[in-house]
Amino acid sequence: MKYFYHYAVMLVICIFSLGTWAEAHADGKIKMMFGDVQSTSFFQKDTIGKGSPSKPTVLSAPSDTVGKDSIDQSDVIVHYNVDPTKPHMGKDSVYIGAISRFPFIALPQYLKGAVAGLYGQETSGEPGTVQQAVIIRGLSHPVFTPYDIAKNKPLIILDGVPLIEDPTLVYDIQDYALQPIGAATSLQTIVDMDNIESIKVMKDYSTAGIYGPRAANGAIYITTKNARPGNRRLTVNAYTGFTGTPTLTTINAEYEKNFRQVFYNRYSSPEQQDAFPAYLSDSSNTSFYGPSNWTDEYYEVTPLVSANASLSGGGARSNFRVFAGHTTNASGADDTKFGRYQTAFYVNMLPVKWLTISSMLQMSRLNRDRNRSLSERFAETRFFPDMSTPLAPNKDMYGLFLNEYDKVIDDNVNNSMVGRVMVNFALLKNLNFSPRFSIDYNENKRDVFWPSTLMDGNNYVSNYFGYNERMAFDNILTYDHRLSDNTNLLLEAGMNYQTDAQKYNYGVGYRGPNDFIRVNVVNGNSNDENYLRSVGFIPYYYADRTYQRLMSFYGRLTYGKTNQYKLAALLRRDGSSAVQPNSRWFNSFNFNGEYDFNYHFEADFLQQLKLTASYGRMAIIPFSDREAAGPYYTSGLGWDGNRSMFSYNGVGTINRPYDTGWVGYDLPWSYNDLANVGLEAGFLGKFTIAAEYYNRHTQDIATTVPTVAESGYRYEVLNGMSVRNSGVDLTVGVNLPQDESKKFGWIASFNIAYNNNKLTALPGDLQEIILGERKLIVGERIDRFWLLNNEGIFLQDADVPKHPQDGRPLTYNGGTNFRSGDPIWEDVNGDYNIDDQDRRLMGNIMPKYMGGFYNQFTYGRTDLSFQLYFHLGRQIINAGAAKFFDFVNTDEARDMDAVRDITYWEKNFDDQAYPLYNPWSAVAPYQAEQNLFLEDGSFIKLRSLSLGYDLTDVINGSKQTFSRFYAYITGNNLLTFSKYSGRDPELVNFYGYDNGLGIRFPRTFTMGVKLDF
Repeated sequence: MKYFYHYAVMLVICIFSLGTWAEAHADGKIKMMFGDVQSTSFFQKDTIGKGSPSKPTVLSAPSDTVGKDSIDQSDVIVHYNVDPTKPHMGKDSVYIGAISRFPFIALPQYLKGAVAGLYGQETSGEPGTVQQAVIIRGLSHPVFTPYDIAKNKPLIILDGVPLIEDPTLVYDIQDYALQPIGAATSLQTIVDMDNIESIKVMKDYSTAGIYGPRAANGAIYITTKNARPGNRRLTVNAYTGFTGTPTLTTINAEYEKNFRQVFYNRYSSPEQQDAFPAYLSDSSNTSFYGPSNWTDEYYEVTPLVSANASLSGGGARSNFRVFAGHTTNASGADDTKFGRYQTAFYVNMLPVKWLTISSMLQMSRLNRDRNRSLSERFAETRFFPDMSTPLAPNKDMYGLFLNEYDKVIDDNVNNSMVGRVMVNFALLKNLNFSPRFSIDYNENKRDVFWPSTLMDGNNYVSNYFGYNERMAFDNILTYDHRLSDNTNLLLEAGMNYQTDAQKYNYGVGYRGPNDFIRVNVVNGNSNDENYLRSVGFIPYYYADRTYQRLMSFYGRLTYGKTNQYKLAALLRRDGSSAVQPNSRWFNSFNFNGEYDFNYHFEADFLQQLKLTASYGRMAIIPFSDREAAGPYYTSGLGWDGNRSMFSYNGVGTINRPYDTGWVGYDLPWSYNDLANVGLEAGFLGKFTIAAEYYNRHTQDIATTVPTVAESGYRYEVLNGMSVRNSGVDLTVGVNLPQDESKKFGWIASFNIAYNNNKLTALPGDLQEIILGERKLIVGERIDRFWLLNNEGIFLQDADVPKHPQDGRPLTYNGGTNFRSGDPIWEDVNGDYNIDDQDRRLMGNIMPKYMGGFYNQFTYGRTDLSFQLYFHLGRQIINAGAAKFFDFVNTDEARDMDAVRDITYWEKNFDDQAYPLYNPWSAVAPYQAEQNLFLEDGSFIKLRSLSLGYDLTDVINGSKQTFSRFYAYITGNNLLTFSKYSGRDPELVNFYGYDNGLGIRFPRTFTMGVKLDF
């Protein structure tokens, strides 16, 4: 296939590099340290690699040494890895030494609580799921759909390669967006923390601006452990452990019958009593009335295993590093597992003193055993059998159900390759030219077969194949000149061209001939009139693709005086094919500066006092090319939500996107204006504090707004929405290293962030719009719930208020009279009718305060560390409790509301905390969109507790076999402190609802070793 051409190119380049390395001289006139070398001076902060938490320091002008190898002044200084962000990296780095012990699998899991202002969310404890995200400094776009989640994500960069993720277009053909089609595996699982040197979070445009529109929401820069010169070094890391089983309260049919009986006794009619569910009527049925021990089949102690090794070595002019590893992760619930195989190659060469070549290739294979959730299965198949009788809570009956999974095919595989080749030409002593080619390619495959025994007599087959490909070409010209008065001038000019290609093919089939034929067979006789027509299954086919191009030019000037000040300016011009032709190009800028007051005084108490500031404007790259051409057509004809009708009577059919909205012309770029002011201080050489205030105004956002019904469209897409995020990030660090006697040491880092968002404008000068179950009002937060305000219950009909003029009683949506047993909802506008006009904005989905607290204590060779993680000032809709109380409507529904997974038999709420409304009432008294189910979702978690011991001297004795032999034990997800009545205040979806679908976060225990030979 043509997309494998890029595989071949990268492999040939790397093989050539390896061959050249083998022939290179071990030593030469120019000695070079191949690593993360800065290309200039100015004030910087320590990267938190294996050292202490973030400690602001002031670095002097660059010396004439690189690493430990001195370079002759007459020679040209070259750097193989001149990354454009290096001279401008921020202080927000992650403590790799701590998180590398965690048995996690995806980047968001590692980053939660690690950096001020960074929000990480997992909607499930299932390993490898795509339903997780990282957001930096709040929401720039309201979140209504999975598209909007993607719009808020930062750019992830691996060794200078901007990573690509699965496209959101895979949701287009779905009615329920619980999971995307395909493997639904997070591509952020390709990061193995044992192969990572540093992770830096770039939050303002003084650091992230170099990546332009791709980093409009910030960036996370990951640097792997690269090849370095020196003796050959072998490193081995491994851990093993297990997941624990949770303690929870299960219920059976007796509990549910007693729960419902109260409502039946008070409100039901004889007809309704006759319709009492059959599975609750027979108390002799031990499947439902027996022990509720389904957890014995659902939860189990599951092993966790990880092992990796790396080998590095070579001389100053050519060196290499090879990394390989395997990780098996699990949640301990519903037989969900995740496996990753990974290898990486690094080769650096200096064939001549003016030429440096470096190459990196990382390949990963991801295998995911997904959950057996009924909800996710029926959401994917868009087929709902009769769900009036749920799965039985007895483990024997549940075990029979699970036995049917022996007939199931559910294969989910991702293949990933990330590669980079960079060449640096030292044209003059201070002038470097660095062209670079990088590629990120991944495949996503899913094969499914579900037998008729699990699908109410209807079997199902589907096949998915998709790929994402990003190629980037960078050219960077750098002039670095030090002036005689100890000042430095850095000039940079760059060009970037990025092309993205994303495509998928998806086929599904219903009602196969039997459960033994698990493929969609077609008539292969080309002479037959039914040639290529499906023989067994009823097939539907889907396909989509998108291409995007981004072209960028930029220039940056940085001028500063060592240990005193720095001034910088960035100008860039970006053009994207995803923007309409008349607005294809956008001009961005950034200005930033630093001033260190320590230049004017010396104090034993205060070692550093630095003021930083920046202001910039950056375009936001569209995440879809859907609006790029203006009005468009779609092949979305069909009935009952079936969007697979591409032809009628053999004639191709297309239609306007009447449901998704009209797209017109003159849709420009949206952009961010971002201001940032920071103050950093260091005390006594051991204590640091860094505080930053930011104000980000996201403007000209394109959004759907309701339009006139006469047009045939429900919505139209317009620019003009604006959102402002402002807040403060605070980080406090302590670094008390062990003294010469190595008795006691203490490293600590505490971070907390406050964020507030506000809608400042809507398209067409609107002041409010309603989109689904959400309402946006100018001047309010964009993440608020839109709810009815509950004030009690009508105990009798006489309590229902009546209009003073015409005497009509209070109504619901203008047609249903309130009666006894109905809720009292606040009539906000006083019109004696409860409708959407009486809903209020309440609570907020995103936390107002969030952060983390890491501590590491050392005594001798022993260290003890722990991490706390917290979210404060957020609310959750307990949709699981609402669904349990709304049993009348869920029993009779044949859609997603009726699906009850085995976790239905888990008690996650206090049934005595809710009033007894009439569940048969037409006003839907237990709808989730009321503050009756709004709860405080704040929490504090003890995420990890670790104990380690350095055994190097004990193991070595007199042989000196190991340069390091470190052993540790770690426990994760140990304690949660929260007022929330549900399972876990983190187990909510991106829209703030706890619908009970996510798997619990497992409590894990591991022990591991880190060895250096």
